[in-house]
Amino acid sequence: MATPSKASLVKDLKKANIDVPASAKIVDMQHRLQHWKTGEGFLFRLLKNPNNNYDKHPISLIGNKDKLYWMPNSEMASSIISTRLVLILDRTNKPSKDAIVIDVPSDYDSRWKHGGNNITN
Repeated sequence: MATPSKASLVKDLKKANIDVPASAKIVDMQHRLQHWKTGEGFLFRLLKNPNNNYDKHPISLIGNKDKLYWMPNSEMASSIISTRLVLILDRTNKPSKDAIVIDVPSDYDSRWKHGGNNITN
């Protein structure tokens, strides 16, 4: 299969209302098209530290209740929100300057979707 051009990826991202990454690398754009959903991301804080039952869950990427986080609209975001361990503060396409960005890891599918236990409350 041929690698798509930067121009076609930019067009696809804009059509899906997903921000084009500043780096504009093909691999970064493909990652966003694969894992991000249309719509604004989530600015949030951790309400309660997850217990050991969440070791194999994407919520394990978040570890500090004192920090502000941002994650893109994605299947991973839905999974994290469904734990009810986070407080959504705002929906926005771009993280604030003081927010820690939690992007969907490139190994998300193998790590949590098709091999993890996907425990939620």
